[in-house]
Amino acid sequence: MKNRLVVVTLVTFGAALGCAQPSPTPSGNTEADREAITQVRQQEMTLFGAGDIDNVLAVFTDDVVMMPPNEPVLVGKEAARSWLQEMYQQFKIEGTYTSASDLTVTGDWAFERMAFTLKLTPTGGGAAVEDVGKGFHVYRRQGDGSWKIAQDIWNSDKPVPEGR
Repeated sequence: MKNRLVVVTLVTFGAALGCAQPSPTPSGNTEADREAITQVRQQEMTLFGAGDIDNVLAVFTDDVVMMPPNEPVLVGKEAARSWLQEMYQQFKIEGTYTSASDLTVTGDWAFERMAFTLKLTPTGGGAAVEDVGKGFHVYRRQGDGSWKIAQDIWNSDKPVPEGR
């Protein structure tokens, strides 16, 4: 029975792939794609630091999935907006991507691993929290040819503080 389920699953998956619409740019991965994605990544961090929620959200797809550390998943721009509003009420954010690697572009999708530094300064005063970490972006080409972040996950390289 188990083998039959595997065969049925593989046949169904193969049929679904066969029916999929071809990408308008089947190969992707042009130097222009790579440069556009690099600009989106850099723009995201710059906009986070500027604190303008509408501009930050402009680099994300409408159905964005964000996975911040130690919090539930956020799905869609409105969930991201609420999370950003709360974050900006608590902190001024400064950060930079320190490296990006393993950028893979395939058709209308791209995948990238990166490292970052962050400085979160409490808006009510107090010592800033500095962090280093890593993240992963999934980009999707839009109808106009531009790239936006469709999925964003990030977490700290630092150990969890004692007593937490």
